[in-house]
Amino acid sequence: MRRSVPLLLLLALTAGTARADFNDGVVALMMGKYEQALQTFVPLAETSDHAFAQYFLGRMYAAGQGVEKSSETAAGWYRKAAEKGVADAQVRLGEMYENGDGVPADMEYAYGWYSVAAHLGNPKGNEGQERAIGALSASERVEAEKLAREFIKQYGNVPKSTARQQ
Repeated sequence: MRRSVPLLLLLALTAGTARADFNDGVVALMMGKYEQALQTFVPLAETSDHAFAQYFLGRMYAAGQGVEKSSETAAGWYRKAAEKGVADAQVRLGEMYENGDGVPADMEYAYGWYSVAAHLGNPKGNEGQERAIGALSASERVEAEKLAREFIKQYGNVPKSTARQQ
């Protein structure tokens, strides 16, 4: 039992540090200090599997902020964040599928990602669902609804780091 106390203390301190580092990265990004933001987000996204660091890396690659603009790389980071329940990443990934930007154009996948975001309460998810459903044939709608149910079941929970603690 005595060994676990220092370990728990170390874990608590590193969790607090990761949170502070992430916030520093967001501030750096908003201030246009892209190199500093990258130095913060990349380790968190890669080693800590931090959903919001992955989301912000997607944004940086989509806009070419401090990195060479790459829709494909942005889509990869958005997907990682979307699969962890980041609703805005789900919307952005849906837009990429809707427009064929960095991923193949696929309205069924766009609808699926928009549906998860809508499930999580993102109003842009609802708007995207309406656009996508209007572009699908009756048979495509059936498949899109099936895909949306699978996505919601698999990815329809907010990241643990932002979920309310009971």
